This record gives sequence, C-alpha cells and structure tokens, in this order.
Amino acid sequence: MSHRSSLSRRIAKRLAGSHGKSTWSKPVVQIATAGVAIGIALIVIATSIVHGFQSEVKELVVGFGSDIQVLNGDWKDQKILRSASIEGDLRRLDNVQSVHPFFTSPGIVESKSGLKGVVLKGMNSETSNGMIEKFLVKGKVPRFDGKDTVVLSMEVARRLELKLHDPVTIYLIGGPTGIRPRTMVLGGIYRTGLIEYDEEFMFVPAHAIQSTAGWGMELQVVVQESQVEARAFGGSRSPKVSWYEVHVDGRASPLSWSSKGQHSLFDVQASKIMITAESRDLEFNALPDTAWLNRSEDGWVVLPSGAAWENAASGYEVYLEGDADQWTSEADVYAALPLGWITETVTQQAPEMFTWLGMLDLNVEIIIGLMVLISIINMTSALLILILERRPMVGMLKALGMSDNQVLRIFLWQAARILSKGFWIGNALGLALVYLQRTTGIIGLNPEAYYLSEVPVQLNVGFLLSVEALIFALCVAMMFFPALASTRIRPAEALRVNR
Repeated sequence: MSHRSSLSRRIAKRLAGSHGKSTWSKPVVQIATAGVAIGIALIVIATSIVHGFQSEVKELVVGFGSDIQVLNGDWKDQKILRSASIEGDLRRLDNVQSVHPFFTSPGIVESKSGLKGVVLKGMNSETSNGMIEKFLVKGKVPRFDGKDTVVLSMEVARRLELKLHDPVTIYLIGGPTGIRPRTMVLGGIYRTGLIEYDEEFMFVPAHAIQSTAGWGMELQVVVQESQVEARAFGGSRSPKVSWYEVHVDGRASPLSWSSKGQHSLFDVQASKIMITAESRDLEFNALPDTAWLNRSEDGWVVLPSGAAWENAASGYEVYLEGDADQWTSEADVYAALPLGWITETVTQQAPEMFTWLGMLDLNVEIIIGLMVLISIINMTSALLILILERRPMVGMLKALGMSDNQVLRIFLWQAARILSKGFWIGNALGLALVYLQRTTGIIGLNPEAYYLSEVPVQLNVGFLLSVEALIFALCVAMMFFPALASTRIRPAEALRVNR
C-alpha cells in the first residue's frame, strides 16, 4: 500500500514539474495558487488585526482598573481596611503578577472655561502607575508624594482650555464633608485614545481622596502642663463628631471625656493611656483612630498612630500574568479574601466593551469561511482542468494496470502541492504586511471611532498554525470529490482520443 502511495506521489511530483511546459493548464494552476495565497494572506492579516485590537483595547481598559478588583461587598461602605497579610496571600497566588491598593472618588474639575464631572483616581508610590508613564504626552509623571499635582487627559484639558502648570480647582465629592474644593496644579497630560475613559478619569494624589472620603477618623491629642485635650475629625457632618474610649494601662478608665475641653492628668498614676476616637455617624462608618500617652521623666508624651484613613482604600487591584485564565484566577482570589469582600473582573466592570470585542471573533470566522470557500472553488476548477488535460495519461496508466484509487491519489497529491505553494506564498505575504504595519504603523485610525490611532497587529502563532492546519486538511479533503472525475476515465476512450 505504501509502495502504491509512493508511486502516486512520484507521478504527481513529475506532473507538477511539467506545468512550465504546459500550454493551457499553467495559467489555471497559477490562478488557483494565487487565490489560495491571497486567502491565506487575508486570514493572517485579519486574525493579527483582531487579536491586536482585542489585546490593545483590553490593555487600555485594564490600565484604568485591573484584571480583578477586590471590593467591600457592602455597597454602603465603599472602602476596605488594608491588611498586609491579605496582600501577601494575594501576591502568592498562582498567575498573580502584582497587587496594588487603589483609591477612587467622584469629583468635579473646574477651570475658567467651565467644569467637568470626572472619576478621581488616587495615585502614590504603592499604586500601579504604569499606564500614566506609557501614555503621558505632556509634562512629567508626577511623584504623587503629597504634592498637589494632577494629570488630566488631553480631551478634558482641551475642553477646559488648560495647559501645563495651570491651576485647577478640584471638588472632591463624598465623605462627611460633602463637597470639598482643592486647588491643584496640572502637572501632566495623557492620551490613551480610549475616549470614553480619557474623558472620565483624572489622576490626583491618593491622600487627597483618603482624607476627604470619610473613610477614617483623625485623632489629634495635645498635652500641656498635665492637661490633655483630644479632638477627632472626619467622622460626621454633625457637631458631635465622635466619642472617646480611654484605657489606662490596658484597662477601661472611668474617666468621662467629651469631644471638647481639657482633662487633668494629675490623678492618673498609670504609665500609659490609650485614647480611641470613634464616629457616631453610622452612615459613613469611619474607621476609629487611636493615640497613646506615655509617661516619661519630663511628663506625658503623645505617640500618634497616624490618621485612620491612611489605612483605608477603595480596594485592591490584582494584575494577572498574560496567559492566566481570568475566571479561574478570580475564584482563587475570592477564596483568599475575608468574609464580606467580593471580586469583580474587568469583564464584569466593562461588559459592553468586552461584548463588542468578542463580536470581532465573528468577523474573523466569516473571513476564514469565505476564504476557505473561495480556495475550494479555485482548487476544484484547477483540478478538473488538470484531470481533463491529463486524460490521455490517465487512460494509459489504467491500461498498464493502475487502479482508480492510485489515479485518484495522484491528483490529490497534485492538489496538496498547489495548496502548499499557495500557503507558503500567502503566509510570506501576510507576515510581511503584518511586520510592516507593526514597525511603521503606516495605516492609521480615527481614535474617536476606533479607540486607537493606528491599526494594531498581534500574531498568535498557535492559533494561526491550528487554523491553517485545519484549512489545509479541509481543502485537501474536499479535493476528493473533483478528483473522482479521474476514476470515470475509460482507457480505451482516452487512448482513442489521443491518436
């Protein structure tokens, strides 16, 4: 059986080499090869563009958020208390690249030309600042280390007629203070091309959001001549902002303190006093703040712990490795969280965007289907003409004892050779065009319509190889039907015509 197959392959190889001497089958074979090559080139280009488009747009959307966000499940309490142990557990999970806190708040940006509602995103040394560094077009990447410097998109800056280093008034919305204005300086302008997001997000120092969002109390304690006074801020809009718990040497103290006034420490024999301020306003559920008084040789010394809002965040941003499965990773992240915390994937946060990106796969499927159909039609026509041209040869081979199966395999091998040549040419052409676009970006786009300024391309080698292997096998299999025409040739009739 293998000997017969080898004979059919050798004859097909000889026939392929004789096309250059053929008088009328050569252009037909060339047309079929060109049709296959153009179809494969279009498939390479189409899949590269779609995968590039999906990858670029997803990268932009993830840049404004993350692959997975960790949030408080209570919609009335839009914060979490940061935990070093939980952050460590998340970072140790498989497929997790990095974990960062994030800080967001609604706000309004105002200039002399008008105002615009935005989403304020707080940035500091702990947050993920890679997107700003990549897409900053003017200015420098701010350090966000306490300086009141902001970054706006080019669209918002143009609408508000703002330039670098211009003063900007920011209205932070939310928390116990309602709306609090802050004057900052425009230190950078970015542009991603994702207009919906560019017009929405503005980047500010994280402390500006933390201190005004009502996430935690800020306790201030002053000691003067054995008189102590404590004040707490940030827990309520009402005058009675808080109530205090006093512990002396670790035990609850009978001292009755109010939010105002000085209290004597003459009668206190302890070496350490802990003061905790908690909010009475259940609406904001601000985190309590604590300070300590330690007795020393020179008197009482205040040891503040820092404002409680410094330990709060809107949630965590979890970035995954490039090949990680989003849903499996989300399940792992959720399992590592305490009760009451939830997760949201980037697909859940922007479902309309990813639904649209998913629909692009349908375009690729349609293109592949059309190209396969065209290739099959071209190859069918070419193979039938080749069989017609080689009719005398087929008659002679059958007269010498060759079976119909062997003759059929001759033309299947010929079809496979033509397809192989078309595939090689098509891949070379498609890959050359993809490389040209990737290196030069010669074909541009309108970012207002397509989110990107140039056509993106990304080769998915595994996907492309599997698709082309399937197409090749399908086309060769379909050539079985036109090749059956060779089995209908009768030796006597074929040899008589050849005289």
